[in-house]
Amino acid sequence: MVPNSSMNKNEKLPGRDIAAEPGKEFVFRLKDGKEVGRAGTLNGFEGLIRTLPVESLEFHNSGKHFSAWLRYLKQEKIANAFARIDSKGERLRQELLNAIKINRL
Repeated sequence: MVPNSSMNKNEKLPGRDIAAEPGKEFVFRLKDGKEVGRAGTLNGFEGLIRTLPVESLEFHNSGKHFSAWLRYLKQEKIANAFARIDSKGERLRQELLNAIKINRL
């Protein structure tokens, strides 16, 4: 895709992906510290939530790691929704995905 030169680079478009700066990716880990995935964009983050082991999702959600990274991306509505989720297992996965779908800017 060729960027439109008349558009401000920080302007958000519907459906446009939001990227972290290099080195600021979200690193998905298991409780033992083993890395199981890495996302540098909101779309990539959402895709990994769909496929990664639920143990990783539970680890990061209980530590509020997701909310912190989403705030870094200036996705306050999603971050706030994630902070309120207290589920486990596949229900957690579905609630996280739903929160992104409903609150994405």
